[in-house]
Amino acid sequence: MPPELRHDHGRYGWSAGLHHVWLLAIKDLRSEFRRPYEVISLITFSLGAVLIAGLTLGGGRVPPEMVASLIWILLLFLTMLTYTTSFARESDRGTLGGLKSLPCSPLAILGGKVVYGTLLILLVGSVLIFFTALFLPLDLEGRYAEFLLIFALGATGLSLTAAFVSGLVMFSEGSTLLLSFLLIPVSVPILLPAVRAMTALLSGTGEMIPALQLLIAYLGLILAVTLLTFACVLQE
Repeated sequence: MPPELRHDHGRYGWSAGLHHVWLLAIKDLRSEFRRPYEVISLITFSLGAVLIAGLTLGGGRVPPEMVASLIWILLLFLTMLTYTTSFARESDRGTLGGLKSLPCSPLAILGGKVVYGTLLILLVGSVLIFFTALFLPLDLEGRYAEFLLIFALGATGLSLTAAFVSGLVMFSEGSTLLLSFLLIPVSVPILLPAVRAMTALLSGTGEMIPALQLLIAYLGLILAVTLLTFACVLQE
């Protein structure tokens, strides 16, 4: 556990909560990069999938909806791989009790996992986008800010959903399989508007605002459910 968090009693309110979230996220990121083979495997998976898609579809014009769908399906699998061992690792190593004993709320623990996962997904997802632009048509026509907004909102939504589901199944046998089964259906309300918004952006036609509004609405819903229930989920 981060020693600065274990002895941090001088902060209060939202400032303390955000400080704890950041420290827990840094702890998980340090642990992740001590095992670089996991990050390398995520990047290799992304590169392989995009390369296969590029070789398969590169002979003709690839519709924008196909490119957008490929990006978000790969991001879903990246999220799944990232959170497969997120809470299960804490439970297996016996460090979950240490997390519970820290002077922070259960929501700060969840927030640390979400920030860690979002940063990792954005990092690996950036590599994915780079390779997609090399092998498949990805013409943004200068609309980089809108693309980054869709990318960040979708990645945050997937990360929040996966962190909640990972905490929900961490005490179950076969938690890895359960995470996959549960995450796919609950991620559909994120994937559909994200694909629609990105398709509208890549095609230059259509309106992406309704899709973004739907994505933000679902983010608010999953955030509300998480805030109300995660303290119970963390208990055995």
